[in-house]
Amino acid sequence: MADSGFVSALGSALVSVLDANTDSGAPPVPPVTLLIIDPQNDFHPGGTLAIPTADEDAGRIASFIRNNARHIERIVVTLDSHERAHIAHGIFWVNGAGEHPPPFTLISSQDVARGKWRAYDASKQPAAEEYARKLEETGRFMICIWPEHCIVGSPGHSVRAAILSALDGWAESRMREVLFVWKGQNCMTEMYSALRAEVPVPSDERTLLNAGLLRTLRESSQILVCGQALSHCVNFTVRDLADNYDADRLGTIGILRDCTSSVPGFEDAGNSFLADMKMKGMRIVTTKSWP
Repeated sequence: MADSGFVSALGSALVSVLDANTDSGAPPVPPVTLLIIDPQNDFHPGGTLAIPTADEDAGRIASFIRNNARHIERIVVTLDSHERAHIAHGIFWVNGAGEHPPPFTLISSQDVARGKWRAYDASKQPAAEEYARKLEETGRFMICIWPEHCIVGSPGHSVRAAILSALDGWAESRMREVLFVWKGQNCMTEMYSALRAEVPVPSDERTLLNAGLLRTLRESSQILVCGQALSHCVNFTVRDLADNYDADRLGTIGILRDCTSSVPGFEDAGNSFLADMKMKGMRIVTTKSWP
């Protein structure tokens, strides 16, 4: 039989440890929703649209999940999800010589209207002209040809192993499901934002404002955003979130700056995004400075 004095001392020690964890004088950490944007192989080294520092970001994301699992009440993971015959892929377009545009070619609405670049499938030419015009009218983009990436069913579509392992551990420890959100399936519009397409297609609800995802995020006490890429999909997801969020709650949204990187050559877009969100009241934090 265990000594009663030892049991009493052990109980007191356990209470002291719990008290230190729950009443340290620091304010309690509100439960957080972790929004991970497109943490997929094709955006990491070895992928078709690789960001050189994405693996370092992924390592920090994984560590953050493991170290803060008890504070994370919900994890939302968005997945860029394309077919090859997408309007932002080279095989969609052809010029007069029968050539497809190489990656990073910019195609203006005038280029499409004048036939410099036309839809390889002639039946899609009217829709392509309309799309190019409407895209430019948003003031954000003209069509950019990207390397084929995140093709559904390909290894590049899968979540990076380091992050997937951390997600599996969180799901087991919390007995909760990860919410996976696909985006970009409609081949006739780009979808940088996880909340809506750049040019919505009225007949395809997948391209319209994602009311379900927005409702989930609005229910969160606080949101932390990370993933790839800072210059594009993180950027425009968070901008759309800000546009559809209560202004007085924007301070509950944070961006994990050390868990996201810009596409090389687009660093200015990433930096402008961070500055704009800070002006709106969002927090720019790191895994070391949070909460």
